[in-house]
Amino acid sequence: MTENSNFCGGRSMAWSIRSLDDTSAAIRGSFRRWLPGSDTALKNNFVTVVAKVLAGISHEFELRMGYLARQMFLTSATRKFLELHCSDVGIYRKPASAAAGFATGTAAVSTAYPAGIRFVSGNVTYVSTAAATSGADGSLVLTIKAETKGSHTNRDGGGLLSLADPGLYPDLSSTFEVDTDGLGGGADIETNDSLKARGLQRKRNPPGAGTLSDYEREVRAISGVMQAWAFRGQNPGDVFVYFLFEGRPGYIPEASDVTVVQATLDEKRLIRSDASEVVAPTAHPVDVTISGLSPDNEDIRAAIETAIANIYLTKCRPGIAGNTFTLSRSWIGEAISGVTGEESHVLVAPAADIVLTDGQFPTPGTYSYPG
Repeated sequence: MTENSNFCGGRSMAWSIRSLDDTSAAIRGSFRRWLPGSDTALKNNFVTVVAKVLAGISHEFELRMGYLARQMFLTSATRKFLELHCSDVGIYRKPASAAAGFATGTAAVSTAYPAGIRFVSGNVTYVSTAAATSGADGSLVLTIKAETKGSHTNRDGGGLLSLADPGLYPDLSSTFEVDTDGLGGGADIETNDSLKARGLQRKRNPPGAGTLSDYEREVRAISGVMQAWAFRGQNPGDVFVYFLFEGRPGYIPEASDVTVVQATLDEKRLIRSDASEVVAPTAHPVDVTISGLSPDNEDIRAAIETAIANIYLTKCRPGIAGNTFTLSRSWIGEAISGVTGEESHVLVAPAADIVLTDGQFPTPGTYSYPG
């Protein structure tokens, strides 16, 4: 039987996909039963050839049936079938998005400048999206947005952008500095895993007229957002949504990402009386010390660090005052033991469970491997 062929999205199927050898043996047996005197064991026998042809066709047909059976459920659907399942409940793949923010430079004193001024950073072009007037000191702040989409369009605060057409604007400085909040909101097209997770979240949490899961779903629908957790504030109507953003260290959003996500949520505010605010979690680096690792090589270490980082994404959430979250030390040990090839280790640090509060979320810290 084909391995795992009778398992579909956590549901047992009523049949299994036979291997090509099993299918061929069954067909040869049918020939011997219904065509007495035939011998399908002979290499060049016509019946043997027919049995092989039928076995090949039957096996491909069963593989196709198995594939279609997996597409029946969102948990196991792939590609276009995944998109169809999600679209049935109003969830669609998030498109790529462009980074946006502010940049500051110098210009002629008290002079108006139109939108459309272009800047270059690496292989990305940015354009000012609104007219602006320089100050009495000649400073000019422009609202800019990347002309291409993707996480590669994000820029850290303090970065420099080169004026693309200095001949058109000779009184502008040749470089502009990115605002301290950076250029954020740039994201790649949504992955299948992310789309599936949002589809499952929607099916398990039907819309509820402004429930916390509704806020989580709306924030997760924004390009670049990986995960979101909504909490009620101390005052009636206060809603705080912590979120993670792709392409950032530890997936902790930058201030520019918060601005973009907040603006999008404001447009979709579910309950107008609610004061909904998106918040970047506070990074809580987790330092890990592992001794006696066997075998100890770069591949095993890299796999361990990836497995532990995945624990943070799949099992953890931000902790807040009155609703803390405990990162179990045992989860880290299990992640290490689950790495293929790992035989033994001693987890030295963390020495105890980690309690997260005040918006803290675990991020990779320093990894040490003493002998």
